[in-house]
Amino acid sequence: MRKVERVRRFAVCIPLLMVAACGSPTSDLPTTTATPTTDPAVSTTAVAPPPAFPLQIATDNGPVTIPAPPQRIVSLSPTHTEMLYVLGVGDRVVGTDLYSNFPAEAGDTPKVDAFNFSAEAVAALRPDLVVLAFDFQGELETLASLGITAILLGPATTLEDSYRQLEVLGAAVGEPAEGARQAGIMQAEIDRLLGGVGQTTGLSVYHEVDASLYAASSTSLVGDIYRRLGLKNIADGVDPGSGFPQLNPEYIIGEDPDLIFLDGGGKETLASVAARPGWQSITAVERGAVTVLDEDLAGRWGPRTPQLVEAVVRALQESVTV
Repeated sequence: MRKVERVRRFAVCIPLLMVAACGSPTSDLPTTTATPTTDPAVSTTAVAPPPAFPLQIATDNGPVTIPAPPQRIVSLSPTHTEMLYVLGVGDRVVGTDLYSNFPAEAGDTPKVDAFNFSAEAVAALRPDLVVLAFDFQGELETLASLGITAILLGPATTLEDSYRQLEVLGAAVGEPAEGARQAGIMQAEIDRLLGGVGQTTGLSVYHEVDASLYAASSTSLVGDIYRRLGLKNIADGVDPGSGFPQLNPEYIIGEDPDLIFLDGGGKETLASVAARPGWQSITAVERGAVTVLDEDLAGRWGPRTPQLVEAVVRALQESVTV
């Protein structure tokens, strides 16, 4: 599936996922609520021993009861695949989506097309837990009708969302302490990177998702990183709330961004951007402040997000010295 189609799905679904995340538990079963710590050595999980199952988890599709520690997990999101492996339960992952390519072991798992959902293909893997980032096609309802436990953890719009999801997923698989520890590791490294950046006030940024000019605004995860770095995101002025508005060339040229980040799998470069009509006059293009980001890092919100922050910080530091 072309990336722009996935972005359009982002634009439609993210507001709905944010609304769903506001639901509160209605059962008297214990609910996991954990706050990430900046000290990786300290666990913020409230219960020290392994959690008692059944366990209720607060997810983006409301409270979900996990009957027992899952032993056969299907991940329909590359982000959550990465989280599961860093939590140390990769040996319990029996299937992943087509884009789950990290770590290397994930590439060897049976594959399911998450964007053309087949309940039969998922059920054939005999999962006792399915993890989704989207509910495009009624996946949750279909899985529930088959008696398969599923949780929805939608695209993160802030760094805190990423930390929270690691903790929630850790609890769901019976590893709450490791979830809190990994969230703490992520936060500590990201805080270190962001804290080492000097004055950036006044600089503007354009993050291009693909050549059809879908952009990431401040209500996306990568946009949250730019916001924390003090950058003005030119997409914010026209974002209807999706996090990924589609811009037009005239608007981008008129906004004259100081920095451009490209997230298109290497299909676009400084040279190709400079060749676009009128783009030669953009400050970022004139100064060569156009950075190609790793598409996987830029599109995921898991344990490798510190690498994305590092790439952005490095590009920012290089650009201000030009």
